[in-house]
Amino acid sequence: MSFLTLFDASSVVLVVLILFLAITLILGVRIVPQSEQYVVTRLGKYHRTLAAGVNLVVPYLDQVHSKVSIADQVITDVRLDVVSRDNVVFSIELLCVYRVVKSEYAVFRVSNVNELVIGLIKSLVRAEIGKVELDAVQQERESLNVEIRQALEAAADDYGINISRAEITDVELKPETQRAMAEVLEAERLRRAAILRAEGEKRAVELAADAALYKQQREAEALLVTAQATADSNRRIREAMLEGGDAAARFQIAERQIDAFQKLAASSNSKIIVLPGDATDGFTRAATILAKD
Repeated sequence: MSFLTLFDASSVVLVVLILFLAITLILGVRIVPQSEQYVVTRLGKYHRTLAAGVNLVVPYLDQVHSKVSIADQVITDVRLDVVSRDNVVFSIELLCVYRVVKSEYAVFRVSNVNELVIGLIKSLVRAEIGKVELDAVQQERESLNVEIRQALEAAADDYGINISRAEITDVELKPETQRAMAEVLEAERLRRAAILRAEGEKRAVELAADAALYKQQREAEALLVTAQATADSNRRIREAMLEGGDAAARFQIAERQIDAFQKLAASSNSKIIVLPGDATDGFTRAATILAKD
């Protein structure tokens, strides 16, 4: 009877030992799903982070403190009122995409990652929008998105968070701001039209001045060519006279005088022809030259 009792007791101990070993083995193996990380503490202190797959831990000492998703998280419809550098108040809507890259930071440095990211967005976006004017928000939105994302990355890095995307998806202006912008655009349109009209008039004046200058230059060039031709002709006549051609020159002069008198006499308006005292000398000189020939 005592032997059976001893056998039963040893069997119970063996079963308990087997169960203990099985439970220990189960507790020592941690299978982490894809796109997740497990943050493990040992005796209440951070020990290590388990990546996806099969991981071994020390049972009873190591505990899984948190299960952190490392997939991209999307925050949409973040709407806030901002003030630009030119003191215009308007509302913007943002989209932010982030993911946890250091799970231990996201677990032990902040209690709620989503609230942290939203808070950073509101704070940093207001600061960045305050550096630019409203026109830049609408016309240079891509570069502004880059600046916002860089500012968010620098701030979120201390919490093990990576901001992969941050964009302004919508800009909503108040009615009074829209009216003021319409007036500014109309004034700008009128100003540009006045400038274009003034530039056109200025160009027309410049072209007219250039045309007048060109005409004067061409006339001056023509006078210069005529003067040069006359000087060259006179030079040739002078050279011919020096070589004995003075009689021929006098004959040509007399001949031109006779032609002029003939044209004057043939005119229907001429009634009386008055000849200068030396006019007949032309006829005399011409007759004398012909006689000599």
